[in-house]
Amino acid sequence: MNERIEAVRKTLEKEIAEVTHELEVDLPIRIDEARQKGDLSENAEYESAKERQNYCAVRLQQLRHRHQRLASIDLNDVDKKSVGLYSVVDLEEVANGKRYSYELVLAEEMDVKKGMISILSPIGQQLRGAKAGKTVEITTPARTFKLKVHAFTNILGERFDA
Repeated sequence: MNERIEAVRKTLEKEIAEVTHELEVDLPIRIDEARQKGDLSENAEYESAKERQNYCAVRLQQLRHRHQRLASIDLNDVDKKSVGLYSVVDLEEVANGKRYSYELVLAEEMDVKKGMISILSPIGQQLRGAKAGKTVEITTPARTFKLKVHAFTNILGERFDA
């Protein structure tokens, strides 16, 4: 699992480098070129570049924060007897008996079509810490419902059944 976290870190580092380059190299050139065209109060090119500069500054801060948080993950500190990061969870919706299986992954790896949901999503957060056999009430923006955890496989590949 360290490899997966490392792959996400590398992806973030690449995006950090791209956004930094745009912020420090590309945008100053665009802004300077727009300034040379005259009146800034009615210069759409200038306004667009400044808006992009603000967006990139905020995005860079978010990326650096996310990268820092990933660097602090210690897999030795993970509770291996409850649902957590990289757990594959077998669930049943109590109201209708529908069965689901999801893997809780980092936000950057999320792919709902492949059954990979973010551990930071509303469902992921509310499943974190659950044990096999437990029923968890899930609240999402759309609805509230109950899921029974039939089983899960933890980050080490150990399986826990109800």
